[in-house]
Amino acid sequence: MKAKNVQMGIKPLRQGLQEFADTFKAVQSGEKVKPQPEGIYFTNFEAFRKAMTPQRFALLRMIRERKPGSISELAEMAGRDLKNVSEDVSGLVGLGLVELTRTGRNKAPRVRFEKITLEIAV
Repeated sequence: MKAKNVQMGIKPLRQGLQEFADTFKAVQSGEKVKPQPEGIYFTNFEAFRKAMTPQRFALLRMIRERKPGSISELAEMAGRDLKNVSEDVSGLVGLGLVELTRTGRNKAPRVRFEKITLEIAV
C-alpha cells in the first residue's frame, strides 16, 4: 500500500467559504476543476490544539506501529482508561485520521495516513 499523506492547516472560515464559492462557480460555468489534496482544516489554532492533543498523537503512532486488535487493547497498550481512549479514537475517526475495521466482535483502529503535514499561515 502506498503511503498516504494528509495536509492539516488553519484556515479562517471566511477563506474556506470563499474557496468553496469559487469552486462552485467554476463547476457551474462548466470549467474543469482540479481535485484538491485531501486535507483537514481548522478555523483557528485553538481548535487545532483541542482536536490534536499530545495523547491523540501518541495514539496515532501506537495504532500505526502496533496495530491493536481493538480499542480496549489500545487502551491497555497506552496504559490509559478505556473510556478516555475510546473518546480520543472517536475524535480521530471524526477527523478522518482513523478507521475502525471490524475483526470478529471487535473494532480494530487503523491509521489512514503515514504522514501529517501541518501548514500554518502567519
